[in-house]
Amino acid sequence: MPITDTNIEAIPLSTDTYIILHPEANYDLEVCRQATTSTYTIGKMNYKYHHDTFASFVFKLFPEITLLEIHNLQKVINRYIP
Repeated sequence: MPITDTNIEAIPLSTDTYIILHPEANYDLEVCRQATTSTYTIGKMNYKYHHDTFASFVFKLFPEITLLEIHNLQKVINRYIP
């Protein structure tokens, strides 16, 4: 697991939506949307202990996403949150 000061890049989902990882937080995965003037959270989850529900979490937020895209996201996330 990365140490606290590790810089983890945002994982893009679309042009204005991305995932931010906080490995030591209770809700270690956060989905954010960038508006013209601010950024706001559209969903949070505890990925470390509930990674088996990640597909349904993402699918509820983005019904157009495919299972292959979800799988590729999990491969990126698993590098930071085992």
